[in-house]
Amino acid sequence: MSNTWLLGEKTGNDRIFDAVADKDLAFKITIALKENEVMRVLSKIDHNGNVKTYRLDANGNIIAEWP
Repeated sequence: MSNTWLLGEKTGNDRIFDAVADKDLAFKITIALKENEVMRVLSKIDHNGNVKTYRLDANGNIIAEWP
């Protein structure tokens, strides 16, 4: 979930617009990304159904457990 992946900088596939299908909302989210106003959270579920959540940085790297 890096900014480049979300915005499709390598592929041209803007995943934000694809997800929200609203040009104005996609623009607002893109601005929030660029101003670092978005919290990225990854959820992982193990084979027993236990869920762990992690915060990610702007490059999509796990930086801490969340919350």
